[in-house]
Amino acid sequence: MKTKDLIDLLASDTLQPHKPARQQLTRPLLISAWVSGVLLVLVFGVNPQMGQMAVHPAFLTKMLWLGCLMGFSLFGLFRLSRPGVSAGHTGLGLGLSLLAMIGLGGVQYLQADPDARMSHWMGSSWDVCGTSIAGLSLPVLGALLWGLRQLAPTQPALTGAVAGVLSGSLAAAIYSLHCPETSFVFFSIWYTAGMALSTVLGTVLGARFLRW
Repeated sequence: MKTKDLIDLLASDTLQPHKPARQQLTRPLLISAWVSGVLLVLVFGVNPQMGQMAVHPAFLTKMLWLGCLMGFSLFGLFRLSRPGVSAGHTGLGLGLSLLAMIGLGGVQYLQADPDARMSHWMGSSWDVCGTSIAGLSLPVLGALLWGLRQLAPTQPALTGAVAGVLSGSLAAAIYSLHCPETSFVFFSIWYTAGMALSTVLGTVLGARFLRW
C-alpha cells in the first residue's frame, strides 16, 4: 500500500482513534503537570516570596509569555496528532512569542546601567535554571509521547519537537513558582535554553518512538 493511501485510510472515519486527540493528550498532560509540580515542591521548594512575586510585572509578563508558548504548541500538537495534518501556524506563533521576550530582554539590557547588565544576564541562578526546567519537563514529555503513540502522527520528529516545546514551557511555568529572577534578559536566555533542551529531546525521541 502506498503511503498516501495509508494516510487517506487513517484519516477516514473508519480508522479514527477510539478517543479524540484532545482527550488522549489532555489527561496525561494534566497528570504529568501535577507530577512535575510535586517534584518542584520536593526538590526545589516554592519561593517564600511568591506572594509578592505573583503581582510583579516581570512575573506576570513571563507567565503570559509562557502561556502563549503553551497555547500555540498545544494547538500544534492537536493538529499533528492527526494523520496528514500540518502544524498550521504553530511555528509562526511560537516564533513571535520568542521574539517578543527577546525584544523585551534586549530593550531592558540596553536601558540598564553598564555595571548592572551582568546581573540581568546571569541573575543568581543561571547555572541551574535551564537544566532545572529541562528536568521538570521530563514527566510531561514522557506522558505526551505516550499519548501520541495512541494516535497517528505522520511527522514524528516535528510532533516530538512541538511536544518538547509544550513540555518545556509548562515546566518553565512550574519552575517559576521557585525562581526568584525578574529580568527579561534572564528569561529570554536561560528559560529559552531550558525549553530548547526539552525541544531537542522531544525531536529525538519523537523521531524514534512516534514512527510507524
